[in-house]
Amino acid sequence: MYTNKVKKKDRAAEIIRENQKRFRCPICSGDMTIKGFYSLVCGSNHSFDISRKGYLNMLTSPCNIVYPKELFEARHKVCEEGFYDQLIDKIINTIEKYKKSQEDKKELTILDAGCGEGSHLYRMSQRIKKDLKYNLFGVDISKEGINIASNNSSDVIWTVADLTRLPFQNRSFDVVLNILSPANYLEFDRILNGEGIIIKVVPGQLYLQELRQAIYKNKKYSNDKVVDYFTSKLEVVHVENISYKFSIDDELLPILIKMTPLTWGRMLKEGTI
Repeated sequence: MYTNKVKKKDRAAEIIRENQKRFRCPICSGDMTIKGFYSLVCGSNHSFDISRKGYLNMLTSPCNIVYPKELFEARHKVCEEGFYDQLIDKIINTIEKYKKSQEDKKELTILDAGCGEGSHLYRMSQRIKKDLKYNLFGVDISKEGINIASNNSSDVIWTVADLTRLPFQNRSFDVVLNILSPANYLEFDRILNGEGIIIKVVPGQLYLQELRQAIYKNKKYSNDKVVDYFTSKLEVVHVENISYKFSIDDELLPILIKMTPLTWGRMLKEGTI
């Protein structure tokens, strides 16, 4: 953690310097180092500056972002209310079990791939046991999402980057989180160390079922294609189903509706956003 006396940009530069060996240039795949304190530079002089808010933008070309800023802002507010905390606790429990199996590991390096506005990783950093040492990275293709994530006062390296070309070295992570987000399993496999794990969270049939029923009536949801694709690319070690209820009051409900991509197509058609 850092205090207000330390500028976010300075603290970000410090923790990026401590982890610079994990980065590789997304243009030429070269090794990278911090130069001039605020720039991450490779041997071919490709340079990526640390923003004023303390994150890196390592996109190499413009991209069309699917999700708008309003969705990320709404998701951030819903997460602040603890909507996903039981899920986060399950993920932490899985990571702690993995850590115990890696007796020679003094610390873990964890990447949240497709982190959005960063709430899952941030809340994890607040709830995880203090004796578990770790380095935390969050990456998303949306600059809007990472901009919101960088407001969190935690020592997370936030990076705008493409999941199809992650700016990290081979075998540089112990754990990759992929929480309700698109994936690139070739890249995940490349950046994981030999005994690393991927924790993939996919929505079950009952996830946000009240919204699904209201929007799509009796149309049933299935995650079979997502699960089948995952299992075709990677070895599945363990599967756990998580189910719980969360009460939504009248104030939080419209924010929840804005949070999920389920509603965006319908709302756009009806001209409500």
